[in-house]
Amino acid sequence: MRSPGATVVLGAAAATVAGVRWAAAGEPVSVAAPPGASTVLPEGAYETVVDNRASEISVDLRNERGGPEVDTYAMPSATGWEQVRSAVAGQLDGWKQAGDCADTGERRVRCSWSEPTRWWPRTVRIVFLRPAPAGGDQSYEWPDNTFLVIGSARGGDLS
Repeated sequence: MRSPGATVVLGAAAATVAGVRWAAAGEPVSVAAPPGASTVLPEGAYETVVDNRASEISVDLRNERGGPEVDTYAMPSATGWEQVRSAVAGQLDGWKQAGDCADTGERRVRCSWSEPTRWWPRTVRIVFLRPAPAGGDQSYEWPDNTFLVIGSARGGDLS
């Protein structure tokens, strides 16, 4: 039979652990942009497309604790998906990749990671945007620009 004092101590310890986790989950994890990224975006016809992707990430990662941090970067045109994916994944040691993050060859490629914790996991999502293939029906829009959108959500239930 457990003494009342032991029950109080165990209850206090559990509350402390939950409180520490709740506080840690309240801040998005900081994710640095890959090498060569620039927050200075060139002007061009891409703006609506890139803004829409950033807005989608912001809405998708919003939860009861607030909105995510979302940053948009211009990348060097020679940047590849695997270079971007591995640079972000390398900062999320131990996090679980959510779904398939394979390069499909599409103009837009996505990947998400979730913090491996039972309570209030944080989420990071990236969207990589590259120009349309040369000679395609949209190749004239932004032929020389590649972009990366990074979103980092606070821990909580995604709404």
